[in-house]
Amino acid sequence: MRIAVPREVQDQESRVGMTPDGTRRLVEAGHEVLVQAGAGAGAGFPDDEYRDAGAAIAPDAAGTWAAGELVVKVKQPVEEECELFRRGGAFFGYTHTETRPWLAEAFIDRGTTAISFERVRLEDGSLPLLAPMSRIAGHMSVLIGARLLQTVEGGPGVLVGDVPGAGPTGVAIVGGGVAGESAARVALALGAAVTVFELRGERRAQLAGLLPSATVHAPDDALVADAVSDAWLAVNCATVPEGSETHVVTREMVRSMRDGAVIIDVTADLQGAIETSVRKTSHSAPTFVEEGVIHYVVPNIPGVVPRTSTLSLEDATLPYTLAIADRGVGRAIETDAALAAGVLCLHGEPVAADIIEQAR
Repeated sequence: MRIAVPREVQDQESRVGMTPDGTRRLVEAGHEVLVQAGAGAGAGFPDDEYRDAGAAIAPDAAGTWAAGELVVKVKQPVEEECELFRRGGAFFGYTHTETRPWLAEAFIDRGTTAISFERVRLEDGSLPLLAPMSRIAGHMSVLIGARLLQTVEGGPGVLVGDVPGAGPTGVAIVGGGVAGESAARVALALGAAVTVFELRGERRAQLAGLLPSATVHAPDDALVADAVSDAWLAVNCATVPEGSETHVVTREMVRSMRDGAVIIDVTADLQGAIETSVRKTSHSAPTFVEEGVIHYVVPNIPGVVPRTSTLSLEDATLPYTLAIADRGVGRAIETDAALAAGVLCLHGEPVAADIIEQAR
């Protein structure tokens, strides 16, 4: 099979869908790999390393997309990239079509078999291709929040930690999944007083054992309000159903925070859990102020550490990529229930329930 790896095009997005080592493993298995020139440069993987691993280098995006029977990518295609889809080809990467209905339409129109990283699901319900980036995003959320609280970033001059005379900094984390746990671990390591809110009772019990120094609660309105009001840093790792009028952190709660406090919304692609996360931001213009509170709502947080993120993501995705290449797309889907769960459409025919509904 010929696998194509285009260069990412979103704002300051330097991750890449495949490393030279992943390329080498595919080539050794008898497959062809085509990498767009400069695709790995931002993550520290120059074109020469891909050539040494056996890849061909394509000069532009159009040639890369056109050549790939399977395109492996990190971030979901932008609208301009949809015009480059090879008819009848396959795509393997993040898609987030729930907020991008036009992307699902493009997959259908081009007869694409689209497999979404974030929907690949194991028997226990875990999401193995979403977890690596969630872990990094949670980790980075606290580091970014700590930086935004510094005066050099226009913040109020607060250190995330526990210093004699100042006491521990309050950090409130909404959502106790992979990202929330990761955020809590970093905040605790810095010495913060951490409160985690998690809806699922079984997961709350797990977190209480995993994070004994943190306070873990169900997201009761009064408890959330108290924790957010006391926090210099609030991190959202939760989502709410699309179109819901219910917010875990309301505007009134945000208004109660101190001027210059920081909110990091990790789930920027699925806004709603925090009422004041009124728009997504970018690495070039990462923040806005709402109710006196600094909001950071960047969808691709792991992009700021592209080498680490690429290595971690490929560690999870490469076995699936090899399976698709070795068995062919159809057979790989038939023989792997986890991979099948990630299929949005097969040869342009909608498969996922929400894509079927959208296509009606």
